[in-house]
Amino acid sequence: MDAISIEGLTKTFSPGWPGRPPIQALSGLSLSVHQGEIYGFLGPNGAGKTTTLKILLGLMRATSGRAEVLGVPVGDVDVHKRIGFLPESPYFYDYLTAEEFLSFYGHLAGLDRCELNRKVISLLEMVGLNEARTRQLRKFSKGMLQRIGLAQALIHDPELVILDEPMSGLDPIGRKQVRDLILNLRDKGKTVFFSTHIIPDVEMICDRVGIVVKGKLLATGRVDEL
Repeated sequence: MDAISIEGLTKTFSPGWPGRPPIQALSGLSLSVHQGEIYGFLGPNGAGKTTTLKILLGLMRATSGRAEVLGVPVGDVDVHKRIGFLPESPYFYDYLTAEEFLSFYGHLAGLDRCELNRKVISLLEMVGLNEARTRQLRKFSKGMLQRIGLAQALIHDPELVILDEPMSGLDPIGRKQVRDLILNLRDKGKTVFFSTHIIPDVEMICDRVGIVVKGKLLATGRVDEL
């Protein structure tokens, strides 16, 4: 069973203005992501990457086609318990500390107090923010916010982690830290599916890559093949 399976996915947006043509965001997109791999979803801005992720997460309905996540149709809400997600440029409540922030999301995920306390300590160490655990998020750099956001996506120990442009806007050190975290997830048996337009990041960490342009998959395969 693949972690993600997409067949013939299309998405058409209404222009919202009389006389203008509809916008075709996805045009028959088909791809599969194997369990336990890092799959880079590569394409320029406006290629349809975020639209695809939103459909996989049930945040948007496809116009046509089929998509499954962990063997379950994307319309099934229960599968969300097995998915971790970090959107592009996430917004977090500024006045929570790192510990409070992760505890809040852990409670939403239904973790009990003892398990949650252990998980918060473990995740803060994993993302390199243990020394900043009592600092409010409004005092975090962009790279630190990306890392605490990744910890949030992992609080419920998901099987599949979906990341939307996780390295966008980061400096070289921040990008390396996030790359190392993604590689660590694969080492723990997680599947990682992330969108990006930064080719060097894909070359460094991905097992396979899909290249999408104007809503169509142009090529997919191992990095050395492409």
